Amino acid sequence: MTEKLPWLALRAIPGVGLVLFQRLVEAFGSPAAVFEAGTPELRSIKGVTPAIAKAVTSFRDWDRVEAQISRLTAAGAEVLTQDDPRFPPRLKDIPYAPPYLFIRGTLEPEDDRAVALVGTRAASYYGLKTCRRLAGTLAARGWRVVSGLARGIDTAAHQGALENNGRTLAVLGCGLDVVYPPENKKLYQQIPAQGALISEFPLGTPPEGRNFPVRNRLISGLSWAVVVVEAGDKSGTHITVQYALDQGREVLAVPGPVDSPTSIGPHRLIQQGAKLVHEVGDILQELPRLAARPPAPRPAAVSEAAVSEAPPLPRPQDPLLPFLGSDPVQLEELVQASALPAGEVMSRLTMLELQGLIKELPGKWFVLDG
Repeated sequence: MTEKLPWLALRAIPGVGLVLFQRLVEAFGSPAAVFEAGTPELRSIKGVTPAIAKAVTSFRDWDRVEAQISRLTAAGAEVLTQDDPRFPPRLKDIPYAPPYLFIRGTLEPEDDRAVALVGTRAASYYGLKTCRRLAGTLAARGWRVVSGLARGIDTAAHQGALENNGRTLAVLGCGLDVVYPPENKKLYQQIPAQGALISEFPLGTPPEGRNFPVRNRLISGLSWAVVVVEAGDKSGTHITVQYALDQGREVLAVPGPVDSPTSIGPHRLIQQGAKLVHEVGDILQELPRLAARPPAPRPAAVSEAAVSEAPPLPRPQDPLLPFLGSDPVQLEELVQASALPAGEVMSRLTMLELQGLIKELPGKWFVLDG
């Protein structure tokens, strides 16, 4: 058994979301040690149900997990676990950190010097030109450019970095073997030589809408700052901004024409206190101060006894949680009860499910999990 197998296997156990994964690893010291634990020890960990404990102790499907790693190798990719020295250190400290990443390309220590450029898929000529210029200048000055390989602003960000012989990191909302959008195939092929394609999703995962809010927290998590170039009133970019704020990243915004719908997002952020970006110097003025911040301390590993005696981890204060319980609730009911847009409700439900706090039942019904 390779050292990476238990990481993939534990995350694949039904009911083991990011919260419970971290709790188990902190309690037992490693994913491999979790599989060596007995039922009583597993059940002492908050959130481990009898079904989860049985799934862990009876797990025998190692060949399937090993085949997944073999397929990654055949696709020119690999899995980086949190104990790999190449794993981005800044990602370890974000809420709901990924236990591992699938990558094509390389990750270098200097990739920590990264700025995210994000925005709408329906970008204007002004937005594309401005983004490309900012990305190119950042890359020429040694900063890495992070984005999501989507149409519009993301594409311009990666292109600007590559054109200036810089490095760029593209975080995907699908498996590494899925080219999305298809028109970015050339860019998809270029990036691994000057950076990396990064994903949390196994090979073959399609670019479903629910994956992109999950992807967005990594875009901000990899970066010291997030620069919004263009975004409409309901752009998914606002999800990235919220993650950035939650993660303690700086948020900056590029102003645009006042009569353009894609200027609404940046202008609102500027009104709320985001720094206005006119040129790259406006970004660079923030980065030395940010780079000087010491990283947030990582919680020390604790014993199983300490975990079992400690108070439970608080649930995230998501506005949907008060409307969820042991009785199934339909999506439409959650939209009406929360008064949130349907798209935002779906994004929040996806994150709660990823964290292992809820589960989806057939027919778009949702219940608390554990």
